[in-house]
Order: sequence, then structure tokens, then C-alpha cells
Amino acid sequence: MIRWVQRTGEAALIAVLLVSCLKSGFYFTADVYPVWIGYGLLCFLAGVFVLMRRMTSRAGKSIALEACRSLPECVLLVSPFLLMAVYAAHWLLGSLSVQGSVNQLLRWGLYGLFTVSAVTMARRKEGKMILAAAWHTVGGLLCGSALLAVYGVLSMPYAIAHTSNPGISATGARLAGLLEYPNTFGMLMAAFLLERLFALSAMFRQLPAAGGARLLRGALQLLPYAAALLLSESRGAWLAAGVALAAGLALERRRMLAPLLYAAAPLAGAAVLYRQLASATLAVQPWPGLLALAGVWAGSILAGHGLSRLARSGAAGHRRLAWTAGGVLAAAGTAAVFLTAQERIVRNFSTVSARGAIYRDAWRLIRQAPWFGQGGETWRLSYRAVQSNPYVGSQVHSGYLDILLNIGILGMLLTFLLLGAAGCLLYRCRRELLPVFGVFVLHSVADMDWSFGLVWLLMLLLVAWGISFHSADRERTFHSQEGAAAAAKSRPIFPLAGASFSRVVHGSHLLFILWIVICGTGILLSCRGEAGYRLHQEALHETDRAKSIALLRSSLTWNPADVGTALDLAQELPPRDAEALLLRSLSYSPGHPGLAFALADNAVKRGDARAAAYWAGQGFSRDKYNAEEQTKSLERLFKLAKSKLSAGNVKEARRIVRAGLALYHEYVHLAADHRGAFIRNDRNFRLTGEAKEWGSQLARLERSMPLSSDQ
Repeated sequence: MIRWVQRTGEAALIAVLLVSCLKSGFYFTADVYPVWIGYGLLCFLAGVFVLMRRMTSRAGKSIALEACRSLPECVLLVSPFLLMAVYAAHWLLGSLSVQGSVNQLLRWGLYGLFTVSAVTMARRKEGKMILAAAWHTVGGLLCGSALLAVYGVLSMPYAIAHTSNPGISATGARLAGLLEYPNTFGMLMAAFLLERLFALSAMFRQLPAAGGARLLRGALQLLPYAAALLLSESRGAWLAAGVALAAGLALERRRMLAPLLYAAAPLAGAAVLYRQLASATLAVQPWPGLLALAGVWAGSILAGHGLSRLARSGAAGHRRLAWTAGGVLAAAGTAAVFLTAQERIVRNFSTVSARGAIYRDAWRLIRQAPWFGQGGETWRLSYRAVQSNPYVGSQVHSGYLDILLNIGILGMLLTFLLLGAAGCLLYRCRRELLPVFGVFVLHSVADMDWSFGLVWLLMLLLVAWGISFHSADRERTFHSQEGAAAAAKSRPIFPLAGASFSRVVHGSHLLFILWIVICGTGILLSCRGEAGYRLHQEALHETDRAKSIALLRSSLTWNPADVGTALDLAQELPPRDAEALLLRSLSYSPGHPGLAFALADNAVKRGDARAAAYWAGQGFSRDKYNAEEQTKSLERLFKLAKSKLSAGNVKEARRIVRAGLALYHEYVHLAADHRGAFIRNDRNFRLTGEAKEWGSQLARLERSMPLSSDQ
């Protein structure tokens, strides 16, 4: 029975990773709901199973504590749940977006369950092999599917991002793969590439026992990973890979010379492929392209293997020849990449300047709640209120800033604890994986990698895999001739406090109950979110208005915090009912500009001029660079003033006209102050012709009014 539970857990862990790949890397929380339900249910049942065994027998052990043999491991296991608890506090105490806080709560809960499962698996005899299989399966799926899309074998509409903007791509096309975002895809390819490169170091140390065939297998993925990294054209990923590689070389020193020589030919082959595919804007004929890929791939691997054997020969002349050839290949590959992406490497830094503006605005927002943040998805909801330029940037493009915005310094400290514990464990258990971990940590400074659940899952998987190497070494030591003595002397780094602590913890059922509660809560919230999402999608495709309204009402019953559903339903309801619905939705998301604009429109329909002016002002305080809403508001106020004037209410009409003119003059001032001075104007913010017309009509209407309400 226990064996069956373990096998089910292993399959579920790999399944979560594969589903994450196929669902855009879990960028959208709606894709997380069904996975949480399935994976959470398995973890729930496993917790109940272990708890029942402990209640009937003293042989059971905690899933978490079985793996928790040192302080860094405890921090690694507990940190995701602590971050989950911070988001739960925001949910219960109130935040800018209840839905955003619940979404982040679910994400960190899933990361926590995954971490405990992976680290527990790492402690088992076969854990190293299973975790390695999971890592390589994900890498192969991401890289293989992307390259097959380039060669036209797979139809993936968003795998290649086409653009005519030289600031975004030097070649007009960038590889995005299943993630549909080139920068994060490039970062992951850099991580998989460095893992293979530094794995060669361990293989070379085991020669001749490892054998040439194992070296060939180990180097086989170098070319596709490097080609995918180059085709992503992610400067941040290239830079993060370079810095992590330099740090790894400083750590490994001379042990990396042989792997670098071996990799010179595959990396040069990847540069050749990059130049060829980039010139065709990633659109090549399938069969000729695949034949060229196979030829370059096979030739580069064989060339690398030949150079390695030549360098290991006894003759000094052969070694010099091998290193000279390796240097020439490296230089040629570098030159090919530079000549192809020269425009993007040395010019066109508009995206960098745009991110600078985003970061400055983010710091202004952070200062509003520095210690505890403002809850999940703070930037997505608030950036339009604080943006200094009309850019489009619903992502802050920095994982660290996103954490600070959401849960403040407290959350950032917990995140640093998590990352520090992970780095400490890798340094102790498997140093060759530290450069890979460095890519994850470095690239997230300047991009939105942490918005992809897959990135966190892979980072946590990497740490568990590193722990499995240490566990395998301990297993071999224990079964060696000196096993008993070595086991007696071995002590984990930062050991837990003694046998008394162990007896107290292992004698308590509290952790199992807490595990079951976390799983149950996550399943319940995910079920509500999934039901609400499915009903909303069904309503959008329903042609019958009455059925659509019923579906939207049911969706809000399941998930009342969903602003999108509330806005869609409000359009179908009578004004009074819609007002109550929008105000209720505003209590779940008090900073949402769309709700304020919807309430302004609703007030116009009800003829409430005071409320219309108030909610329009609230909307523009949260989204000032919205030219469309500025224009609509002027139109609404003009029509409302006309209706009041026709009804004989001159005083109210005059007040509405003055409010409209004040809004118009503020709009003119905002557009004029920034005309030609925008760093980016992605939102095409300008004074529209329609707005000028409505402003003129408001002015004429004011002049046509009698001087007093008695006239």
C-alpha cells in the first residue's frame, strides 16, 4: 500500500510539471484551479492515510519531517506555507483585490505541497532518478516543442512572437515556445543548458569509468538548448546565463576546462542554426530544415567528442591543437551571434528605459504600504493610477518588486529566506546546480518569471534534485565497509535540536492535521474558482440573454470576488440592480478603475449627476491615461446635462456642465503637458477629436443657459 502511494505521488508530481508546460507555464491562475483540485486531493488523501497509520501504529512518520533533517530544509519546506499565510491575512483583513490575494494564496499553497512532495521523494532510494527524469522531461518538452514549431512540424500559434519593432527583436521573430513569452522561455533554456554543461564536469571526473557513450548522452542536449536560448533573443537571459556561468567557473575552476572544450562545437553549431533560422524569421521548410538540424547537431556533437579525446591524449601538440580548435569554434560562434543580433545587443534599449519608468512608479507604490504590501496582484490593479507615462505594463517585470508590492518587506524577507535556504542546500549537496539556480534568481530581478508557476516549480524541483544527490551519497556511505562509522560521524548542516525535539514533533498529530486543513482549504477555494470561471466562460458563449444572465449570476455565487463577471452581469441588469452589484464587487476590489467607470455610466443611466461626476473622478484617479473613458465621460455628462435642462432643472444642468468642463480642461492639460515628452505612449493617449467636440458642446451649452434657475 505504501509503495502504491509513493508511486502515485511520483506520477502526480511529474504530471503537475507537464500540465504546467502545456498551460502556458501556469501564467493564468484559471489554469491552476483544476491542477490544485487534483493534486491537492491526492495530498489530502495521503495526509489522511499517514495520520490514520500514526493513530493506529507508532511506525508512521511525517511526510514533511521525514525530509526535514536540517535547518535549511525546514526553512525550504515551511517558507511557501508562510507566504501562503501572508496572502491569507490579506484576504481576510482586506486588500486591493481579494481575488488577487486568493490567487496568490493558491499558488503558494501549490508550491508548498510540491516542495514537500519533491523533498520527501529526494530522500528515497530511487528519488534521484525520478527527479532527474522530471527535470529532463520538462526540458525536453519545452525545447523540443519550440524547435519543432520553428520547423513547422508542430502547429503552435503563439510559439513564435513576430514583430517589426527592432527594439523588441533584431530579426523580426523570437522563439517563445509553450510559455508564449520569449524572455522567460529563454531563461529556462539557459537554466537547462547550464545544467547540462556543469553535469559534464561530474562526468569527466568519473572517467574512464563513465565511458565515452555517457559523455555523448550528457552532451546531446547542449545544441538544442543553446539554439532555443539564442532564438529567444532574450538579452536578459543571455546576460543571466553569462553571469551564472562565470560564477560557476569561479566555483569549479579547472574542473570546467574539459566540459567547456567539449561544449565549444555544440555551442558553435547552435550559433550557426541561430543565424540560419533568424535570417528566415523562424520560418523554414520542414524537411530541408530538419535535415540541416540533424547534420549540424550530429556533426557538432562528434566534433566536441573528438576535441575532448584529442585534448586527453598524451601528446602536448595534440592538446594545443584541440584547445586552439575549441577557441576558434567559440570565437566563430560568438561572432555569428553578434553579427545576427547586433542591433539588439548594442542599440535599441527602449524596453530598458520603459522598465526604468515602471520601476520608478513601482517604488512610489511600494512606499504606500512598505511593510505588509497591499495584497495579491497589486501592480496589475494599481499601475494605471501611478504610472508617469502611458505605457502598457500590467506586469512590473521584476519578481522582487512584485513581492514587495504584494506583501511588502515581510514577504520579501520570507522570500529571501526561501531562496537562501535553497542556495545553501545546493551548495552543500550539489554545487554543480548552483549556476542553474543563479539563472532563476538573477533573471527574475528584471523580468516577470515569478508570475509563471512553472518557474517556481522547476526551481523547487532543482533544489530537491540537489538534495537527492546528498541522500544517494549517504546511502552509498551507509552500505560501504566503513558505513557504520561514517553514519555515526555524519551530521547534517545546522542540525535540528536533538532527540527530545524529534520525539515532541513526531509524537504530535498537529502537523498532519494542518496539512489536511491546507489541502482541504485549497481544494475548496479552487473548486469555487473553477466553477465560477467555467460558468463565466459558458455565459460568454451563450446566445440566449436570459440563460446568459442566469449563468453569470451562478458564476458570481461561486466566486463573488470576480470583477470581470460582475462587470459583464451589470451590463445586462436594470440600473438599480446593476448599481448594487457593482458596489458589492467594489468591496472585493476597491482599487479597480473599471468598476468606477461602470458606476459612473450607471449613474448617468439613473440620472444621478452627482454620483456620475463622483465616480468619473474616482475612475480617473485610478486610470488617468485612459483617453477612451475621458471621451466617454464628456459625452455622458453632456447628454445628462441636456436631459436635465430639457426637464427644466437649470441649476442641476449648470452644475453638470461645469463638472464636465472641469474634466475636459484637466484632460486637455494632461495631454498637453506630456505631448511629445512620453518615454512610451503604448496606450496612444492624446486629446481625441471627439473629446474636443464634446468640450465645445459643453461650452456652448453653458453659454446658452439662462443666468439663473428662475429664468
